[in-house]
Amino acid sequence: MVTNRLFLLLIVLILAILIVSNVNAAGLVISSSKVEGSVEPGGTAIHIIKIKNTELRDKTLKLKPEDFGVAPFSDAVENVFFEPGSNIIVPAASEVEVKVKTKFLESVRPDRNYITKVLIRSPIDQQLREETALTTYVIPSVELVGIEIGLPKEMTPGKKNEILINLTNNGKDNLENLDISYTSTIFNLEDRVSLNGFEKKTIKFNLEIDSLIQKGEYSLAIRLFKDGKIKGSKSLKFYVGENPSLRESDLKTKGFLSTTVEIVRENEGNTEISKSVSFPITSFQKLFTTTEPKGKFVSDENGLRYEWEFTIPPGSIYRIVVKTDYRWLFFSLLALLIIIAFVIYLRQRNVSVKKSVFKISESKDGVTELKILLHVRNKTHKEIYNLKVIDLLPKVIKPESDFGTLKPSKIQQGTAGMRLIWEIDKLDPGEERIISYKVSSKLPLVGKMMLPPALVQHYGKGKRLVNVKSNRLVFSGREK
Repeated sequence: MVTNRLFLLLIVLILAILIVSNVNAAGLVISSSKVEGSVEPGGTAIHIIKIKNTELRDKTLKLKPEDFGVAPFSDAVENVFFEPGSNIIVPAASEVEVKVKTKFLESVRPDRNYITKVLIRSPIDQQLREETALTTYVIPSVELVGIEIGLPKEMTPGKKNEILINLTNNGKDNLENLDISYTSTIFNLEDRVSLNGFEKKTIKFNLEIDSLIQKGEYSLAIRLFKDGKIKGSKSLKFYVGENPSLRESDLKTKGFLSTTVEIVRENEGNTEISKSVSFPITSFQKLFTTTEPKGKFVSDENGLRYEWEFTIPPGSIYRIVVKTDYRWLFFSLLALLIIIAFVIYLRQRNVSVKKSVFKISESKDGVTELKILLHVRNKTHKEIYNLKVIDLLPKVIKPESDFGTLKPSKIQQGTAGMRLIWEIDKLDPGEERIISYKVSSKLPLVGKMMLPPALVQHYGKGKRLVNVKSNRLVFSGREK
């Protein structure tokens, strides 16, 4: 009886030793670990198999997937690869690591575990038949990128709200140029991001919700796409609260002799707001001031002013423009001055003729000899042709034969006196001609005598005859 108990105890001890050491009958200790144990459809899982030889002689081994364990017989695994190879030698009392890469099909059904069995055989020892099972979880594509969203407890319309998007690449492969779509009932945004294998990244941005959005609950869906295929998705609800506020701004713009004041009242809240605005003004300013919309003019003990009363719906703007413009007065005065200056200019920019007289001598018998000078000048910027210079002499004065350098072309005698005519072919711009001649009186000159003005005639634009007169002369003769 005791012998049987000892025998059973010995068997249990031997079994315990075998379980703890995981040593098989072939003298091998086999273990495995995951390197990339979670992949998406079409991805490659990586495991490490450790094979320890506990015997005192080398072992030659061959590794391969189980029969019918890869495509086309498997609907999950496309192929299995071994590094450094499927044929290995495990030296005595040593350990060898083999990297196993399991390539899954694109069509593999996600969200489940798959077991790949690796068979270990010996081409020498037909009794050595070991295997190990490698477990891989296939991630749904929609879960390849994890998404966590940080939102304010309450979104404020019309203001910037900070949004945090935490992204996690659950796979080992880099994801370049992921398209992000933010879709909501009140806004739509798009962005682009890249994630390295197992990288975590935070996207931070400020979202400004339209001030017209009413308070309430709204939905938000975030989706990530790679080449048109979804890689991550997240949906949630958020709340938009009230924002009862009125923004007031007055903008004054000064221009040339004008001032524009823009009064803006913007309702950024969710309820109507009643408001009144007044704008002080003087009686003189009122003559040159316009308002849009038209304000009510008020005159009382508080002074002169325009007033407006209005109600602003949520999200609306009420705008008042007050413009004081003195420019029309300025330009009216300026136009008048320009006309006056232009008339003066036209008179000055023509032909001028100036007449002067000098007393030369007086004979004993009382005959006075005078010298008359006519200064003819072209004040324009162009040549003037065919000018006539006409001077009149009273009956008591007659010309001498000394006419200087330019003699008159005609001398005409009339009942009231004599008319002398000179003809000038051309005057250049700025050119001046001086016509001089001597005259004598038939009777002694006593007191003052009026000499008529000289006249210059020429044709201007459009064959218009232009007449320019000189000054009149008053000549003082001998006192009685």
